[in-house]
Amino acid sequence: MLQLPGDPFVTIELVHNPAKGKVEIGTGINHLVIQVESLDAALADLAVNGIAADPPADPDHADRPRTSWITDPDGYRIELVQWPTGHADGITKADFPEPTDPARMPAAH
Repeated sequence: MLQLPGDPFVTIELVHNPAKGKVEIGTGINHLVIQVESLDAALADLAVNGIAADPPADPDHADRPRTSWITDPDGYRIELVQWPTGHADGITKADFPEPTDPARMPAAH
């Protein structure tokens, strides 16, 4: 994850799956995440343009993000994320609580 100095949120999240091996230029990245203002509007816009997306995953708690996935022409997975109302724009340290507090564990995505 990249958090620029002075930014209160993570600007870019790069996700790596260690089970897929060492990260090398052009390989090893698990997926990219793009924040959208409205997941429903983004999915509708993609559909109008002929881009199929997975059905949205609605969280079991109102304080969790809504997500959906698309696959680019090269096969890379891209996660679309709509943060819940009142959540800071993007990921903050509050989304990664101490692992000893299971009630505050972040949603898997």
